[in-house]
Amino acid sequence: MPDKADLRQRQALPLSAKILMSQNRIREWYQHFNGDVCISFSGGKDSTVLAHLVHDMYPDVPLVFCNTGLEYPEIQAFAKKMGAEFIRPKMAFSEVISVYGYPIISKENAEAIHYARRIRNGGGKQQKGKGENLTEKDLPG
Repeated sequence: MPDKADLRQRQALPLSAKILMSQNRIREWYQHFNGDVCISFSGGKDSTVLAHLVHDMYPDVPLVFCNTGLEYPEIQAFAKKMGAEFIRPKMAFSEVISVYGYPIISKENAEAIHYARRIRNGGGKQQKGKGENLTEKDLPG
């Protein structure tokens, strides 16, 4: 896994080098899965650039757009224009909210809430990762 120094070094590379690195990674991904791949396409800038890079190399790789019903009509139209296959989640967003609650913006906060619920429901110490124990004093607020 690249560290911060690796990231800074890669960010300083010229665009042509970044494109070559991306193409190499795409080739490895495609070959690893014997071409049985697709692109998760959101219609945003990152997945649009990825689709362009992949389709320059492998034009038949399908785009898959998950239409949750919350996407802007313009994004849906763009995904259709790009030729994406539309899929829908098994649960509507309103069902997800009623079953699981509202999404938490930060993974750190979500993890803290997860452990707080486990402590309150089962008591005692819980693992917080990397061999450390989480107790109630570790929780925010």
